[in-house]
Amino acid sequence: MLSPHHRLSRQFLPGLLVLVALLGGMMLAVMPGTAQADEPASESVSATNSLSGRIYAWSNGRLRPVSDAHVSTGVALTRTDRMGGFEIAAESRTGQISIVRPGYSVIERPVYRDDVVVILHNLIVRGIHIPFEFAVNPEVQRWVLNLVDRGLINSVVVDVKNESGVVWDLAATETVRQMGASWGSANLAEFLEALQRKGVYRIGRVVAFLDSFYPSWLPGASLYAHNGARFIDTYGNGWSNPHTYAARNYNVEIGVAAAPHFEEIQYDYVRFPYQNVRDRGTEAERVAAINAFAREASEALHLAGVAISFDTFGQVSVSSFDEGIGQSLPGIARYLDYVSPMLYPSGWAAGNFGLDYPPAYPFTVIRESMIATVDRSAPHGTVQVRPWLQDFHDYGAQGLYYDAERVRVQIVAAAETGGAGFMLWDTSLAYQEAALADTINLAWNPID
Repeated sequence: MLSPHHRLSRQFLPGLLVLVALLGGMMLAVMPGTAQADEPASESVSATNSLSGRIYAWSNGRLRPVSDAHVSTGVALTRTDRMGGFEIAAESRTGQISIVRPGYSVIERPVYRDDVVVILHNLIVRGIHIPFEFAVNPEVQRWVLNLVDRGLINSVVVDVKNESGVVWDLAATETVRQMGASWGSANLAEFLEALQRKGVYRIGRVVAFLDSFYPSWLPGASLYAHNGARFIDTYGNGWSNPHTYAARNYNVEIGVAAAPHFEEIQYDYVRFPYQNVRDRGTEAERVAAINAFAREASEALHLAGVAISFDTFGQVSVSSFDEGIGQSLPGIARYLDYVSPMLYPSGWAAGNFGLDYPPAYPFTVIRESMIATVDRSAPHGTVQVRPWLQDFHDYGAQGLYYDAERVRVQIVAAAETGGAGFMLWDTSLAYQEAALADTINLAWNPID
């Protein structure tokens, strides 16, 4: 029979070993927005050894393992198991790993040991959008950095590819350059580096299939009208055809090229146009094309070490079909880290949510549409919902002035319905700073 001393040893020794490992691992923890490295090991690590590790996060005052996190070395990609563990074969080690998990800051860091423990830090995005033409304006850059210093925002969405198909040269692929679609980014890289030093979560926005350059350069990847001409929408813009692998891969490659400058790549206009183009296909075919893009982009961007999100139409969250544009929340959610529905109250017609004029009820619109988005997304993978909110004046019949209070209540509604933060949209950059200030201390409880 074992003595009491031996019984106690057997009971507590495993726990002691875990504690020692965690204490050692805490030395490897990385704060959001930084890339702190381990000190090189005192003895060299054999190139024949595999890399293993565990990923943890703080939850209610205690550490818990993080499952389904994407772990990449740049040449190989794996996911953590239910205990937060992962292993990467020796031949796939590169001396670097990145970790992506919805709801946490993206980690990128060197690795010098065969075993690592990393502790993730929660992320609730408080972001604003910076339109393409403003991103290199020094005055705008100083203003954005000031918002960060005042604690009003912790994230910035910067256009990488705009609605015309123009791409900043820091993300230009060979195809972009051949088409003449790249634009000199001047001080953009320095601005993005300044944001990184301040711990800002940087999101690169890539307008996908709305594009006047690529479908003109490669007609086989264009959408066509019923008269046989290349499709041009009512605003004079061309569209790439999501059914074609070439159009999808073109946008994936731009996202990968932009990845070194961002923690997340966000795709907008991930859809077919509303107009009845010749190549639209059936609903099943449209949804399959957009789902394929989500899968292909997810694999490439997670391997590149960044998160991925899609912007979706608000109406898709409450509709029983794809609204003719190919977006299906259950279909794309399994591949994404974040779904970002555009829930602007001005985008809803009378009668939605039982409201006579939805823009007059911003809290109700965001609450009800967020509940629907979460319900449709949460059962599929680890995706979280982080909405776009309206910080521009109502363009509907009443032309309501959207003051700080109307913006504030949208943020509150997103927090109360399982959101993982928010992003504000205003192409004039006249953001309601009072709304940001009044919501700094909101409690958030995103789906997980």
